[in-house]
Formats: sequence, C-alpha cells, structure tokens
Amino acid sequence: MRTVQRDLLVLSSLLLLGTLALTGCTPEPEPQAPQASETTAPTDAPVFASDEEALAAATEAYAAYLAAGDEAEESGSPSRELFLSLSSGEAHKQNLSVAASFDDQGWKQVGSTSFDSMAIQSTKITVDGEWEIKVYVCLDVTKSDIVDSLGTSVSKTDRPLRLPLEVVFIGTEQSSNYLQIAESRVWSGSNFC
Repeated sequence: MRTVQRDLLVLSSLLLLGTLALTGCTPEPEPQAPQASETTAPTDAPVFASDEEALAAATEAYAAYLAAGDEAEESGSPSRELFLSLSSGEAHKQNLSVAASFDDQGWKQVGSTSFDSMAIQSTKITVDGEWEIKVYVCLDVTKSDIVDSLGTSVSKTDRPLRLPLEVVFIGTEQSSNYLQIAESRVWSGSNFC
C-alpha cells in the first residue's frame, strides 16, 4: 500500500509541482496534438485575436509556472509562495496537497522541467467572465527527479518521462501575467508526445 501511495504521489508531483517536467522532443514525424474540432464544439467568439496570441500567452504562463516549480523550496518560503500563486482552483488544491506531502516526507524536486508540443484546444470566456485557454502539451521530466532528505531518488525507475497533458489556464485579461493554471491532467486520448 505504501508503494502504491508513493507511486501516486510521485506521479502527481510530476504533473502538479512541475517536478519532472518539460524538456522537449523531436520525434519524426513531428507529433500532432488532437485538433480542437476533434474534442470540443466551437466557441461563440474568439477570446484572443488569434490562436497564435492565445498560444503565446499560454506558453509564457506555463514556462513561468514550471520555472517557479523548479525553484520552489520549503513551506513558507518566497519561492514556494510564488509557485502556489500561479495556480488556482483544482490545480491549486492539488499543488498544496503535493507540497504538504513532500514536506511531510522530507522530499524535494531537483533538476529542471520543460515542455514542448503545446497546441490550443479551445479558448473562451467563462460564465464568470474569465478568459480560459485549454491546451495540449507534452510534459518532459527527464532532467529532474524527486529525492529524499539524503539525496536518494524516490522516483520509480520505470516512471513515464514524457506525459501528454491537457492544461487549463484562466485569467482576467489577455495576458500571460494574469493566467493561472486551473487544471492539469493526463490526456486520455492517443499519446501525442
């Protein structure tokens, strides 16, 4: 039971703390994320002037989120508070839970995370008047690890190193400065990473 809990915690940390993320791949041919028309109905009006603008804002926001996750230290530190400020809703609750588990276990994330193959799924204005951008993205954790207080890896050796994710950003303005990660989950469709 403890091994299953540890494996789940390690996997969730990969996805939610930006712990072992995003460096990029260049498979041949270039993998394609599912198209918005395959998964969602069209929105009534564009949120951004173009999908390129929405993608640029989401890319900048996600890069900042992962970089902050790479730098996040112990509870109460300015780096941890910065990281937590970049999420809201379900993602924020999950980040708090994973951070508390890491603190309890004496674990920390080391290395750096990155991402690639980000593609827009949809953009819209929510009923609450917030901007929402949904994207597909490949999270790569090959350059990071989770270690215990002695510096020993607690990650499974056969863990997935590249994960296809569906990530939702929300914000009040058309700017990456106002976008927060609201949801992050493994994509259930075909692996586009």
